[in-house]
Amino acid sequence: MRRVSASLLVTLGLLAAGLAWWSFAARATVLDSGRSARIADVLVDQPVIRDAVAQGLGDALRQALPAGSPIPAADIDAAAHKALDDPRAVAAIRTAIVDAHQRLLGEYTGPVTLDVSPIAAAGRDALLAARPELAKVLPAAPPLSIDLPTQHLPKLGWLPQRAREVGGLATLMAVTLLALGLLAAADRPRVLARGGRWALRAGLGWAAFGWALPYAMSRLGEPRLAALGAIGVAMAGPLDAPAVTLVCGGIGLLLGSRAWRLALAALPPAPPSSGPGSGPGRPWPETAGTGSWDPVPRRPGRRPAPRPDSERVPAGTAPTANPFNRPRRPAEGSTRTWWA
Repeated sequence: MRRVSASLLVTLGLLAAGLAWWSFAARATVLDSGRSARIADVLVDQPVIRDAVAQGLGDALRQALPAGSPIPAADIDAAAHKALDDPRAVAAIRTAIVDAHQRLLGEYTGPVTLDVSPIAAAGRDALLAARPELAKVLPAAPPLSIDLPTQHLPKLGWLPQRAREVGGLATLMAVTLLALGLLAAADRPRVLARGGRWALRAGLGWAAFGWALPYAMSRLGEPRLAALGAIGVAMAGPLDAPAVTLVCGGIGLLLGSRAWRLALAALPPAPPSSGPGSGPGRPWPETAGTGSWDPVPRRPGRRPAPRPDSERVPAGTAPTANPFNRPRRPAEGSTRTWWA
């Protein structure tokens, strides 16, 4: 019963520790409002964002040109993509992405809009650089409408606070349950080994799913998956040190558990417990014939009946026979029982 109770306490404590770890990971990465600028810097260079802006800018430039213009569509698309390298366009896109992430976390309550005027001006300048003859027919700022993928993110302002509360409660439960499980366990090195294996899995799991997987996704050809992977890589930085600390702590717990077992194996064996025949306070080992683990001393021989010449045989000279080897029934005419 004690072993089952200790194992249950340790299991619940490790589950609570896992919940606390992933809550901390979420708050330090995707739910951290201080990472908005870093996320925006990554997304500005992603093809999924650049293609959305370039497509809207190219459509605006085509509509601004007079009907029947001989400008090929390839030149217009090339000018639209070149305009995205203009600092004015980069700043406008970056501001819209930061506002979208802040609105996701509840730090920004206004609408997420993209200021298209700098982008339109950058597109006009890029097209005039390739086709100077369009200076008289192309308006100063063509009307532009761009729909960024980040403009429709939901409002999750309640999530960071809930994650903070859940993480704190899970940490308290993990510490309490693991301490109780360690005190109740008969095999305490095993508890340390379980904690070490959990720490190794948590640290290596974050390295695999929090960094390696997003990095692999960022190298894919699918633009949306590549953008998600790039965001994951950009947000994984704050957890590198905690993950390494978990791995090192797990290795330390495993080594400590092994050293504890070796120390216990090197101790001399405990003396046997006293039997009912030994009184309290007697030293161990006791004299032969008195301890609970010593054989029962032989009983002295029964004094035989006197001989006719009145000579007595000294007690103890006759060999003592095992009473269980005697005949089950006494001799005929004898009044002695079999145990006499």
